[in-house]
Amino acid sequence: MKAKRSVSITSFTLILLLPLVSVSTRAQNLYVSNNGNGTIEKFGTNGVGTVFASSGVYNPVGVAFDSSGNLYVANNGYSNIEKFNANGVGTVFASLSSGVYFPLELAFDTSGSLYVSSIGSNTVVKFSTNGIGTVFANASSGLIGPGGMAFDRSGNLYVANANGSNIVKVNTNGVGTVFATYNSGLLGPMGLAFDSSGNLYVANNAANNIEKFDTNGVATVFASSGLDSPYGIAFDGNDNLYVANYNSNTIEKFDTTGVGTVFANSGLSHPMSIAIQVPEPSTWTMVAMGIGAALAGPRPRRRSS
Repeated sequence: MKAKRSVSITSFTLILLLPLVSVSTRAQNLYVSNNGNGTIEKFGTNGVGTVFASSGVYNPVGVAFDSSGNLYVANNGYSNIEKFNANGVGTVFASLSSGVYFPLELAFDTSGSLYVSSIGSNTVVKFSTNGIGTVFANASSGLIGPGGMAFDRSGNLYVANANGSNIVKVNTNGVGTVFATYNSGLLGPMGLAFDSSGNLYVANNAANNIEKFDTNGVATVFASSGLDSPYGIAFDGNDNLYVANYNSNTIEKFDTTGVGTVFANSGLSHPMSIAIQVPEPSTWTMVAMGIGAALAGPRPRRRSS
């Protein structure tokens, strides 16, 4: 008689490698131009500072990062722009012969072009990535002692006129219109920054406050406590606003409700501008996942004795 064939269940585990996004652990670092002692100070999230650069820095004002993590510094004393790599090694990016004349502030557009407000020539100069400069805006655009700058989501450049106590909105063609004036609460406006919702914040250096303009242009006082000749301002990834107090040698941190605390008070000498380093892009990691499975198959025949 032919033996019956039995069936068994054989189990196994299939290993799959699935890509999962791993958020970068690098914290946002804050860089401040110390106009008083000619250095660039670097602060971690704990408010502890170290000197990032001193060589090639003279009366530094504006600071800004490009998309590759290089830090650009406006040297008001040298009338040039210094470019520093991640290790703090600097090279001259643009100079007086390129159109830089007593530069104050810096801003990058989405295409990587650098904009420099030059108070000495009453212009905003636009530099391509290879350092070639052209005049983007001037007095005919409404500039009167241009300083702080910031881009909105549509690519319009907002410029603070320190000498005119107003803010000019310059479109992509270099045509300017007045966005806000003294009547809106401006008094010696310096630093400008947009939050993630598109509201514009202004450091009123002479009024010792921060003015907030909503997307409709309506102005309110966002903060006034803890401010002493505020100059540069910048937002981190959580919409906390950092303010450089020129006179008190401190950096104030404000949450979204306008409540402020002292973020840093050491290593500063007449701080002027702030640049916050964005964390590196998230990286992909391969994660092993085991999946158990069972298959039906013939049980090996047992040999009869």
